[in-house]
Amino acid sequence: MNLGICSRSNDVVEPMIKPQWFVNCHTMAKAGLDAVRSKKIEIIPQQYEQDWYRWLENIRDWCVSRQLWWGHRVPAWYVTLEDEQLNDLGSNNDRWIVARNECDAMLEAQKKYPGKKFQLNQDPDVLDTWFSSGLFPLTVLGWPDDTADLRAFYPTSVLETGLDILFFWVARMVMMGMQLGGDVPFQKVYLHPMIRDAHGRKMSKSLGNVVDPLEVINGTTLEDLLKRLEEGNLDPNELSVAREGKKKDFPDGIAECGTDALRFALISYTSQSDKINLDIKRVVGYRQWCNKLWNAIRFAMGKLGDHYTPPATIVVSSMPPVCKWILSVLNKAIGKTVTSLEAYKFADATSAIYSWWQYQLCDVFIEAVKPYFFNDSQEFDSARAACRDALWVCLDNGLRLLHPFMPYVTEELWQRLPQPKDSCRKNSIMISEYPSVVKEWADDKLESEFGIILDTVNKLRPAFALCRGEDIAATVQCYQSLVVSLSSVSSLKILAESDETPPDCSTAVVNKDLSVYLQLQGALNAEAELEKLRKKRDEIQKLQHALSQKMEASGYREKAPPSVQEEDMRKLTAFFEQLRVIGEAEKKLDA
Repeated sequence: MNLGICSRSNDVVEPMIKPQWFVNCHTMAKAGLDAVRSKKIEIIPQQYEQDWYRWLENIRDWCVSRQLWWGHRVPAWYVTLEDEQLNDLGSNNDRWIVARNECDAMLEAQKKYPGKKFQLNQDPDVLDTWFSSGLFPLTVLGWPDDTADLRAFYPTSVLETGLDILFFWVARMVMMGMQLGGDVPFQKVYLHPMIRDAHGRKMSKSLGNVVDPLEVINGTTLEDLLKRLEEGNLDPNELSVAREGKKKDFPDGIAECGTDALRFALISYTSQSDKINLDIKRVVGYRQWCNKLWNAIRFAMGKLGDHYTPPATIVVSSMPPVCKWILSVLNKAIGKTVTSLEAYKFADATSAIYSWWQYQLCDVFIEAVKPYFFNDSQEFDSARAACRDALWVCLDNGLRLLHPFMPYVTEELWQRLPQPKDSCRKNSIMISEYPSVVKEWADDKLESEFGIILDTVNKLRPAFALCRGEDIAATVQCYQSLVVSLSSVSSLKILAESDETPPDCSTAVVNKDLSVYLQLQGALNAEAELEKLRKKRDEIQKLQHALSQKMEASGYREKAPPSVQEEDMRKLTAFFEQLRVIGEAEKKLDA
């Protein structure tokens, strides 16, 4: 890579008093374009590839001279011959020598001016920051020496950085790495979003909306937030605006959130693509969720007991249905998390983990197994043992699954879990194996059945369930005690289609085969119940209309696979059936 000295005006090279150093980037830019086009480098998210092409296809010579107080000095020395005075450094472009250091420059000058006495003066300018940092992938591995690290680790695998410096830093590293290292410096580039305030505004001192991560981690008062503003150098008018902004956004200061909650919140925000509108309330919510994790471990430790030893393997087939179900949905969460991480869709990974922990493990499984532990009858001994094993497996896998996102709390909680006998368990969760899918745990049929039951519970927490068909009646009958436990009703009566529906009940339609009723204590508000049914009907009609449009679209019957067409027809029929059931419920309420 050669430095050229010139002044540019309409592409005419002219001598200049103040030297400016340029790098011709056209050849290197072409190599950078080819590296992305050939997928030797993958830019994630892919939408930023267009920015890459736009920058490098319109590349110009790069001026690397900077008049700053810090940085790497330009490696160029000006030769002043004997009997000449150094009036203006750089007045003669031919006198410049570019070399690695002053000794090399001296040898080069002696060759260029043999037998003459001279003086060397280094250019006082420094190199552009991006020129120096563009060498980062090479220099950290010992370049320009041929080191073992350079041979082993170059090119590296992934670079993670902000999308705003895709050209300034990433492109420069690629161009210089390919020119000087002979290969791309990394195979993947992950660009994270830019963090803004909760209102979507860029963080700036004048607005007073800059959030210090340490203030979120450790917490702070409004008084301290205002004090920090006053210790700055803001203009009085800007200070007034900043103070009002702090008072509005943080009237009670910032609660202590901890590192894990902040990390999890930022990762979950990456679905917003190019920016993160950071709402501290969301971080506080994840801090409170950490308490939920502690409570789950506390419950488990109380039920596992001091003498519990996890088995080396578990036999899923002999477990109660709720244990089989939680392992099956854990399997789904593991698969979703792993595939999301591999695709760099980190927000999807956090969503899968959070949903499993919150809505399936804590809200359903832990509540569902409590009766097994509160009943000391010997007939539940086998079920209790299975619940203990399933609980331990869930917490062990769940904490390892969550660990990359919340390293501190998961390490602390994982260390409290009992260890299997004669196991090769690691001393730290950090070096433990990441969870992987277990085929034996998968049970789609059971998950489907549980989906119906949980929909039933979530609709109205019913006292009656009207089943239209033997299969659905058998499913509800099988999980009747689970529905009662989760919905906190005294009993659940299963009705056949020929049975009279109970009067003065709140009604909800789970699906075309199942409606649920809750006996009310006071008078039935028919208008309110009708409004709920109308909303449900509108929701189903929108889904039915969208599916009908899809099926009536040009080319659907020719292009869609038969299995897809059959599934769509099944869904459409189910929508019509649900609308019919809702219509019947509305007629009864009108009567």
